[in-house]
Amino acid sequence: MTVPFFKDEEADEESQGLVSDATSAGNKAGPGSRQAVGIGVRTVVVACGIYGTMVLLFTLISLFVAPQNSQIGTFRPVSTIPFHELILGSLGLGLGLIVSLARKQLDFGLIILVPAFVVLTDLDHFPALLGLAQPIRPAHSIIFILCTVALMATVIRRTDVELVSLSAFFAHLSVDTGVFPPYSPISFQDYSIGEFRIPFLCAAIAFALAAGLAMKHSKHGGVI
Repeated sequence: MTVPFFKDEEADEESQGLVSDATSAGNKAGPGSRQAVGIGVRTVVVACGIYGTMVLLFTLISLFVAPQNSQIGTFRPVSTIPFHELILGSLGLGLGLIVSLARKQLDFGLIILVPAFVVLTDLDHFPALLGLAQPIRPAHSIIFILCTVALMATVIRRTDVELVSLSAFFAHLSVDTGVFPPYSPISFQDYSIGEFRIPFLCAAIAFALAAGLAMKHSKHGGVI
């Protein structure tokens, strides 16, 4: 009559052993074992909204504060736009793949976000599209990207998104030709892009790799 008792006792010991093994495995895995969270649709939409809004804001500010002699920005020939944007988008796609490679996991949010940032930078040509006088590339500015990253750090609070925006910005500059005002809207003195294109491309790749590593080791403590 004592056999059922021993069977129950053995079952309890086995159950406790399984719980103990699971707990031990969890402790060995450590807090860093949680899978890194990718970039979701909401984050993509909010980040693109912030980036695009900041481009337009800097462009609008430039219309009022830029000296009259710097209001010489023109809109590129329409026939050249598709090819130019294709190059920008392709470079952004490549950077998205670099981020995914550094993270060791493909993230489709990045496949959308990085090219979007790269292309959205050209929204600062919008006044010229409307036939208005404007300074050259008012949002192709170091001040612009620093302010944008600061805003993203406040609203989105994801280091990987901030690094991706930096990567996309410098990638865009590495494709452009002509001149740009790096200190707009404080100063509209133009500098030649040509001599900085290789450093800009290197910066874009470096920030993309940093973004991938940040995603790999992040548990996503952001709000979005």
